Amino acid sequence: MNSSFGDRVRRLRLDRLWSQQELSLRAGISTPHISSIERGKRFPSLEYAARIAAALGVSLSSLCDEENEFEVPKLHKSHEELPYHLQTFVLNEASTPYLNVAKKMSILPKEDSRFVALMVDLLAERYRDAPPSVTL
Repeated sequence: MNSSFGDRVRRLRLDRLWSQQELSLRAGISTPHISSIERGKRFPSLEYAARIAAALGVSLSSLCDEENEFEVPKLHKSHEELPYHLQTFVLNEASTPYLNVAKKMSILPKEDSRFVALMVDLLAERYRDAPPSVTL
């Protein structure tokens, strides 16, 4: 891996209008480490490179292959399109279980996914209308 890895990371991060801190939160890597990688001062381990690629929404090979020029992909429904309170939720560690469930639901067949979504809506409605003493 050479410095072009860091250049590609920086290009993708800036295209998404993310700070190094935001990328570090999404990848679970310290901000100074992200900075060092982008400047070519440090090279990530395979695990860190995979985390960075996943956080940026690209394949690891597209970040590592200096021979293959790639178009910066746009994020579909990126977190910037969400209201601020949801942006904060998505970037917060407490959202992990919910995001894991959403990921699992995304691979279900459409019928099953609709059924699970309907069940969640019905449960939410039940608790929304319940007296204050009922807790989740």
